[in-house]
Amino acid sequence: MDKLVIKGPCKLKGEVTISGAKNAAVAILPATLLIDGTCRIENLPNISDVKMSCKILEELGAKITWISENEIEIDTRDICCTQAPLDMTSKFRASYYLLRFTS
Repeated sequence: MDKLVIKGPCKLKGEVTISGAKNAAVAILPATLLIDGTCRIENLPNISDVKMSCKILEELGAKITWISENEIEIDTRDICCTQAPLDMTSKFRASYYLLRFTS
């Protein structure tokens, strides 16, 4: 990032919006599969990993509603499948969050 040099007697005022963390988002999204209900997640970064994660959740039966560009609601009450599609997970580095363990 470039640096800003401010000269003068004036104080700076304003707001800065901090985007959500990618690594947190790709962990939180699959965690919604652990509940039987709805979750609203705010401050999601608008990046391809988040979109891919949402597509995978939809393939598993979750209903995803985009409230805004950085906020979604996920309804996991109708999950119909427990195996994530290989063609989608193979393109997604954080797919290890969707591992299924069997005994």
